[in-house]
Amino acid sequence: MSLFNAFRFDMLTHPWMLGFLILVAVIFFLEVAARPSGTIRVSTGDTLARIRGHRGMLLRRMPPLLRALGLAFLLVALARPLNGMRPRVESAEVKDILLCVDVSGSMLERDLRLGNRLRDRLYVTKEAVRDFVDDRKIRSTDRYGLDRLGMVLYASRAWIQCPLTLDYGVFERELDRVQIDRNDEKTHKTAIGSAVGLAVANLDKSEAISKVIILLTDGINNSGNLDPITAAEIAKEFGIRVYTIGAGSTSGGVATRNTPFGPISTGTNAGVDEETLRRIASITGGKYYRATDTKSLRGAYQEINELEATEIEIGNVYDYDDGFVPYALAGTGLMAISILSRRRWFESVP
Repeated sequence: MSLFNAFRFDMLTHPWMLGFLILVAVIFFLEVAARPSGTIRVSTGDTLARIRGHRGMLLRRMPPLLRALGLAFLLVALARPLNGMRPRVESAEVKDILLCVDVSGSMLERDLRLGNRLRDRLYVTKEAVRDFVDDRKIRSTDRYGLDRLGMVLYASRAWIQCPLTLDYGVFERELDRVQIDRNDEKTHKTAIGSAVGLAVANLDKSEAISKVIILLTDGINNSGNLDPITAAEIAKEFGIRVYTIGAGSTSGGVATRNTPFGPISTGTNAGVDEETLRRIASITGGKYYRATDTKSLRGAYQEINELEATEIEIGNVYDYDDGFVPYALAGTGLMAISILSRRRWFESVP
């Protein structure tokens, strides 16, 4: 964390305390302009030589300036700055949502346009997921959300990329780290059933009022020991809805493969097992989406977001992190330096 970030805050609990800054400023200017009487200041010749002229005037004003700055920091500390403001909600009132993202090699096929560029399916999926996360924030600048989000990645096996969390900053950081190594044999197959099963296992112990899985794939289930339909039946038993998204152009895409002669781009026509995805969604009370382009892929996540919107009464109860410590330390330090500098150079003697 940078020094500047240490002094940032979201809000002040007692902002009226900052009104005393006017009094601090008045005292500072009166002290600088005042000519003390009844005292004399004694300095050694060396010290007198160091402080004469404009530099001397600056040094003579340094103690009151440091003292004023110290008081200002202490007043901000008393105003009690707060960081990481986020609504406090009961776990039973919100949703737990696990996003299952296919990271098999076929997700590197470039058949979706974003802007004026042809992008691979994983890239566009990550952008759609970012939009999904932003839409679940109360404010776009918030780091925390109402609902817990988690992420499961799967290829020939499934694993947790990000556990369920209210910290969307952590979720987005893990999303940025998602990538595919086409040369890794683990990316050559797709374990849809394993992904749903792992997601169900993680949602099983949740106390959330609603539990949701959003599964995206561009292929068929050809790996893992758990059949997708069986996994859907288990999800239904636990009251978990599964939304499924079949991604990829109907005309196929462009895949880059490494060969002894260098990388070669070839056309592909990998299919999506729409029947299985429809059955998974139907069994669990979810919905199936076919995303053949960037617009429909983003639209699928957006519609799911609207269907699973969370509406609760937040009130005025928030969780936060106190941010007064840096201000208190800075104020105390400046006050101490002010006293030491005054005693060092400008101590009054009767």
